Amino acid sequence: MKQFLMTIALSLITALCYSQVTYSKDYAGNTVAKDQYGNIIAIGSTDYSGKFVWKDKYGNIINTESTDYLGNTVKKDQYGNTESIQSNDFLGNTVEKDKYGNILYIYSKDFAGNILKKDKYGNLIGTYKKDYSGNWVFYPR
Repeated sequence: MKQFLMTIALSLITALCYSQVTYSKDYAGNTVAKDQYGNIIAIGSTDYSGKFVWKDKYGNIINTESTDYLGNTVKKDQYGNTESIQSNDFLGNTVEKDKYGNILYIYSKDFAGNILKKDKYGNLIGTYKKDYSGNWVFYPR
């Protein structure tokens, strides 16, 4: 689940691109996000302090993810400002909220093991599916 949460960190980029995004691992074990043409959007890796860091293809930090004392995943921008907090609800869904506590996205699993991304009203935004190579691919609705 933690690995999945790391891949969801690019939901902001996915929303901006609004295209198919594929998440895979490179030879060094980093998570690589690519668009539908195979261009690298971002590369994610763990730093020395255990935080997961997303960087663009030039090495600039996009955001960092860490775990707070409650076990929630906290996403911060390159300046250290909180962007969103992810936690689990009583149904087992992952709920992403902004820094003020407003729901941004809800992630749930369907019967086939795919991950559904919904907005705060429950409308489907897109689906994360595994391809034949085992990579997570985001298909917008």
